Amino acid sequence: MSATRRPGMAMVLSELRRELKRRGITVRQLAQRIGVAEPTAWRWLRGEGLTLDRLDLICAEADLDLRDLLARREDDEQADFTLAQERVLAADRGLALVFFAILHGAQAEEIARTFALPADRLAAHLERLRRLHLVTGASGGRLRPTVRRTVRWRRGGPLAVAFDRTVKPLFMSMDFGAAEAQYISDVVPLTPVGRARVHALFERLRDDIQLIGEQERAAGLAGRDWSGLLMMIRPFELAEMTEEWRDDAQNNDGGVPDAGEPAPQEE
Repeated sequence: MSATRRPGMAMVLSELRRELKRRGITVRQLAQRIGVAEPTAWRWLRGEGLTLDRLDLICAEADLDLRDLLARREDDEQADFTLAQERVLAADRGLALVFFAILHGAQAEEIARTFALPADRLAAHLERLRRLHLVTGASGGRLRPTVRRTVRWRRGGPLAVAFDRTVKPLFMSMDFGAAEAQYISDVVPLTPVGRARVHALFERLRDDIQLIGEQERAAGLAGRDWSGLLMMIRPFELAEMTEEWRDDAQNNDGGVPDAGEPAPQEE
């Protein structure tokens, strides 16, 4: 599949080629550095046969950071939803599903197949997203989001409320003992600054996860399912965890006899 039909990967490769040219690195020089034939390097730079490991290799040999390429590409893209965009997406679940699918690289054919959308309804959704300035692309052409993949919504805003109502229950009802439920949990003493640093790690990890998704899409791998990801950190109220024995201690006056009360004698 041509890289130009994968919007996310096409943007990364376009920025990569631009940066290589700026640094004066020719395709022949790049091929020599990474130890492949020049035609192979050309194919990889077009996205053909390019894996995540090979992309990392190219970036390493050219002294580039993949996250920097992504950040530069997103500088002119919208970082936050407008209130009007949030209200419309929150009010129409089908429209929101189509938009977030496009945000992660899906095109019209895949969206119609995945969500079982009739052609006329999908066309109406796409036209509405164009009017909201969330998606670009002519009818029948490649669809591209106009916002960053990490676009943010307002805390307590329309999309946050919709998330709480429709998506969060799917996470909370998860069977944590099921084989497909992969999770990590821990309890660590942290300051507010420490929790903010962890949240920043979440953001960087999300970038890596999206790159994995791009690579699997590019490779055309079978068995790809839309997979939920929820990363969170919050301070625990220890009183809730220790309530049982705290209550017992209070009921027993702490388990310590009064000063005037004789200690029990052993028999």
